Amino acid sequence: MMKHAAGKAGFTLLELLLAVFISGLVFASIYGAYSSTLSTARDIDEDARSYKTARVALDRMTRDLSAVLPYAGEYVFVADRDFFRNDRFGNLTVWSAAHLAFGEDEVSGSPASIRYFVRENPGGQGFSLWRSDTAGVRPQPGRTPSGGVIICPDITALAFTFFDENGREHETWDSTRYINQGRAPHRVLIELVLANARRPESPLRFTTSVYLPEKR
Repeated sequence: MMKHAAGKAGFTLLELLLAVFISGLVFASIYGAYSSTLSTARDIDEDARSYKTARVALDRMTRDLSAVLPYAGEYVFVADRDFFRNDRFGNLTVWSAAHLAFGEDEVSGSPASIRYFVRENPGGQGFSLWRSDTAGVRPQPGRTPSGGVIICPDITALAFTFFDENGREHETWDSTRYINQGRAPHRVLIELVLANARRPESPLRFTTSVYLPEKR
């Protein structure tokens, strides 16, 4: 007589399908949580890079503006706006003791004509903020400094607001003209806006205010 061993019954097809279904749910949940964590980490890393880039650019501008100095008793401080299609960006030229030396025969901190300006990236892919730094024995306000380096890529806006000693607000400034002859503003408000690749509708906005050491 044949005998069946107790406890040796196999899984039914329904039980196998149910086990596969439950395993799929578990793995899907783990994958979703893992993907979400990676996405959040990438977003934080991208934001950190943008904040660092903006901080470095604004810090450099603050150092340059804080070191403006007169030449023959007058300041050289000229600021206007450039237009690229429908976009408007501020530009700024100052005579400042904040020269950055890259050559062996140069001295950092010597007087230089420093200019901030915006250029369109190759292929029309956004804009970048440039800084040029031309050391010299005398300022040349009518001459555009040559060369330059990018100090902040992928910007969408750059605006300067100038305040005189009476607190009046100005959109532009020109120390070579009668109204501001030989004077620098009392304070400069800088607004720098960077593109947000993850959320284009929410660009990253940074501002700082710089008080200039003008002798009055």
